[in-house]
Amino acid sequence: MAKSRLIKVLRVLLLIDSVCVFVLIGLSIFIMSSQYHNPLKPDRAISSSEEIASAMQETDKAVTVFEAEDLYVFCPNYSNITFVSGERPSKSDESIKLCVAAAFQATYNLRFEEDEVVGWHSINGRLERGKPEKNLGAFTYIDGEARIWNVDEAEDAIKNAAASGGTGYQQFIVLYDGEHGGHDSDEFRCYRVLAILNDQICIIDSKTQMHYGKFISALEKLGVRYALYCDMGSGWNYSWYRDVDGKAIDIIGSPWPFSHNWLVFE
Repeated sequence: MAKSRLIKVLRVLLLIDSVCVFVLIGLSIFIMSSQYHNPLKPDRAISSSEEIASAMQETDKAVTVFEAEDLYVFCPNYSNITFVSGERPSKSDESIKLCVAAAFQATYNLRFEEDEVVGWHSINGRLERGKPEKNLGAFTYIDGEARIWNVDEAEDAIKNAAASGGTGYQQFIVLYDGEHGGHDSDEFRCYRVLAILNDQICIIDSKTQMHYGKFISALEKLGVRYALYCDMGSGWNYSWYRDVDGKAIDIIGSPWPFSHNWLVFE
């Protein structure tokens, strides 16, 4: 009898061990797939921000994808920019041209609470106070005008955006008027920023995993002077854009149930 019970216990332990192995394999695959871009077909190669401005005047594509030496640059033709929290924007919404993760989040939580979003943010005029964080800059979009704000102006800028019925959120400054922001990282990964290039709002990714300093150097080489960090990492970097045929194309990553805020170009 004791031997029979022991065998049953061992079988249960073996089953649990097997399940854990499959879970770990699945998690590893998810993490690896979330670190690399899906196959992309850039519309053209460029070497300066001036080339982007010229090309954008000649196209009516929903999103034009440029390829620089170390960067992918996604430039949407948009009429509105919104900050969305809570429910993930749907690919079936054909008004959305580009969707990327935006602010940091404080916790891994399936249930969303507004204070999990790090920093002040405005959702079409609704002001929300997220988890406090020092040394954050900001992005605002009010009546068609987009702007990146430095740290000492950021909170007031978000409050003004809310009072004006606009969009805004806080993140680390990467470049402000050509100067490096206070954020730094020693991680080797893909990086992403929201950038303003000759009045054109773009999302810029590193093409491959690289060190943060190399990413900033690539931005500077392209001519970027204003850039705000975007949340990146396994699962957080999920993003997509709409191609010329109206199909939603995944840029990088897989949907992550703990991700709850995005910047949306419509």
